[in-house]
Order: sequence, then C-alpha cells, then structure tokens
Amino acid sequence: MLSTFFSKSKPINFIVVALYMLLLLIIAHYKQGFLFESTYIIMTIGKVFLYILPMLMLNFIAQKNDLITKGTYTILLYAFLTGILPNSLTSFNLLLSNIFVLLAVTNILHLRNEKQIKAKIFNASICIGIASLAYFWSIGFILLVFLGVLSFDPKNYRNWIIPVIGLCTVYVFANCFTLLTYDAFYSFTTYSDPISFSFENYGTKDQLFSVGTLSICVLFFSFIYLIKFKRKTAKLKPVLRIIIAYLIVAIAVAVCAPEKNAAELIFIATPLSIIGSTYLEMHFYQFAKEINIWVFVLIPFTVLLF
Repeated sequence: MLSTFFSKSKPINFIVVALYMLLLLIIAHYKQGFLFESTYIIMTIGKVFLYILPMLMLNFIAQKNDLITKGTYTILLYAFLTGILPNSLTSFNLLLSNIFVLLAVTNILHLRNEKQIKAKIFNASICIGIASLAYFWSIGFILLVFLGVLSFDPKNYRNWIIPVIGLCTVYVFANCFTLLTYDAFYSFTTYSDPISFSFENYGTKDQLFSVGTLSICVLFFSFIYLIKFKRKTAKLKPVLRIIIAYLIVAIAVAVCAPEKNAAELIFIATPLSIIGSTYLEMHFYQFAKEINIWVFVLIPFTVLLF
C-alpha cells in the first residue's frame, strides 16, 4: 500500500519519487516538443538536476526542523504539486530560482540554532539575490530573511542591514560579470520586471485545471495546518510561521508575475508540500489515506497527457 510505503523514510522511497519526477519531466518536455540540439539536451539535463535536487533538500529541511515525521509524504506532495504545473518543469530560470530560494530558506531556518547568525543571514540574502537574477520577482522572498531576523535575533541592529548588503553584493558581482563579458552595465531596468495583474491566461483550458487544483490544495492544507499550529510547542512556532510566510510570499510572487502561464506557481509547491504533510500524517482511515495518495500520484498525468 502506498500509504504504508511513504510513511517510511528509506532510500528506495527517494529513488521511487525521483523516478516519478523524472517521468513527469520527460512527459512535460515531450508535450512541449523535443529539440535534438546539443544546447537543448544540456539544458534539459540541467533541468533534471534542478528539479530533483530540491526534493532532497526539502526532505532535509522538513526533518531537520521537526516539521514532519520520518515519512516521505513531503517529497511525494512536492512531486504532485510541481507535476500539475508542466510549464514550470520546462523553465530553466524558474527551476534555478526555486532552488536558490530553497537554499535561502534553509539558512533562515538554521537561525534557530543561534550559531553564526550573521553568516546565515548573509548567505540567505545572497541566495535570494541570485534567485532574483534568474526570476526577478523571487526577490520578494527577502521578506523571509527579515522575518527570520525578527524571530530569532531582532535586538542586534546589524542583522537588519545584512540582507540589503547581500542583495547589493549580488548586484555588484552581476555588473562585474556583464562588464567583463558583454562590456555593458547591468542596469536596474534590465534587472527588474514589470508587475502584471492580468490573470486571463489562468482561464485557458491548459491552465484552469492546474490553477484550480493548486488553489484547492492551498485552502484545504492551510486550514488543517492552522488548526494543528495551535497544538505545536512555543519553540517550534517561529519555524512554522516562516513556512506560512513562505507560502504567502510565494503566492504574492505569482500574483506579481508579468507573464502568467502557471509556471510561476512553482514557488508555492515547496512550502505547500510541507504544510500538506500535516494532513497526510493525521490518523484517519487507512483506506481514505490510500485513496488520497493515489489521487495525488495520478492527477499530474491528467494535466500532462490531456
């Protein structure tokens, strides 16, 4: 039974999920159309790495910070939530940006250890800055760095300045690169993207099901998570607040996206997979849980194949 299988954390679980994700990625590229060119093949191999690696990072974050039990429901949900967003699986920039945002969140959550706080704040800010080079509006996740400072070490005023220094550092190095490579200055207008509040594309046949399914998951999983939040220990609540804020900022980034094709919703998948794990870890009828998991496994194929 799948519910029993994913309630454990063994190497075979990660291999199965990785193969499942690889299959989703292949179908997404097949649907888009393969190009038998060396550049395209290299980029596709890079996408495989950028897509599967966050799954391992996500499991590490969730277990290291006591956000889940030792099962692998989180990575299954991550595969499901990204699988219903096929356009995100073919976007190198979004996959790259997503992995650097996740690296930043890893550093932010490690602030709870109260060791090398300034270095972790700087590292998180650098990661957000690099993520914004790939996808500008991921810069909004810098708010999570400030929330981390507020939650774990707000009295040291230097901590509030470090995120700005981190972003400026990335911008300076980006200018050094463009000046050396293209003999051109990396202006802010080139760096930034406009805001668009047009959601017309979400009404198309290809996007409506993906956006609708993700919206239902956000509402349902968040409702369960907030109920469980009250029962958590005071020590764990700052971490949980950061995960909730992660989801809120991810939604805001998607709202601000200049071009909406549902690919920008990939940022929502990471925090939502952690939040959704709370639901699957609840004790309810085994048959009902089994049905839920089979639905999660099969829904991406309906999006990708039809």
